[in-house]
Amino acid sequence: SRARNTSSTSLPFSTWSPRRNQSFAATQTLYAQASSGKSATPPLVAWINFNPKSAWSAESFVVSQASYKTRMVTDVGATNLNAATALAGIAGLMVTDAVSGKPASGKTYTIPTNGTKT
Repeated sequence: SRARNTSSTSLPFSTWSPRRNQSFAATQTLYAQASSGKSATPPLVAWINFNPKSAWSAESFVVSQASYKTRMVTDVGATNLNAATALAGIAGLMVTDAVSGKPASGKTYTIPTNGTKT
């Protein structure tokens, strides 16, 4: 007779469904618990990344205020950076929808650099 592989990766899909549901429920519970621990002085959060110079774009910093990101921040009791105010007056600042043509998706603020270190 042939030996059967009984590792967890060989289980039929139907046996994964309860595990997947339990894992998702646990994640939802932890997320809800995190949002209940709001602080009197919440942390300020900014989603920032650096884009190095490439063949198709100049070097820049990008501040993302995509709706799903700002919601995660407020859900856990933190405060989002008000990028519109904080970045106002920066030369060359480019503001776009986080998803092109969908204003409800939030905003993306691209800050060009001159490529030199100071």
